[in-house]
Amino acid sequence: MDPPSEPPTAAGRARRWRLRPLGPWRLQSQGYVALLGGCVAVTAIALVNAARLGVPTRGRVLIGCAGAAGLLLTTLIWNIGADRVPYPLLAHAPAVAAHLAQIGPQRPYDPGTTLLSRDEAHAPMWIPGAIAILAESLLEGALLLLLGG
Repeated sequence: MDPPSEPPTAAGRARRWRLRPLGPWRLQSQGYVALLGGCVAVTAIALVNAARLGVPTRGRVLIGCAGAAGLLLTTLIWNIGADRVPYPLLAHAPAVAAHLAQIGPQRPYDPGTTLLSRDEAHAPMWIPGAIAILAESLLEGALLLLLGG
């Protein structure tokens, strides 16, 4: 028997790629954005995810406030200066703390919280996470140039 030259199709129709509806992102995966990006990046991702999860306005305000508090702490660390504190270790600590606070309002609305699950309930966050990290890095670099740092 010769192997078929084309993949089998259902009822003679060609196989088509379909876009899946955008689901929420895994809550723990947002931690990578916090660690690699910063407060602005993780807050943007968390707010978009909260909208996808249907988190009420109060929860979204709490997410924004946690991000603003983390940004304030990051600014204080910058003002202390890298010569007095181990800056590379402390630079992203406020972003990780903000992320941990931002998980709270999202958790009740999340369909599952398994870190490495590959289920249909969660959308992949590779591209949005990378865009958020890159945007945060460009914004941080522009601010450092503007402020003469």
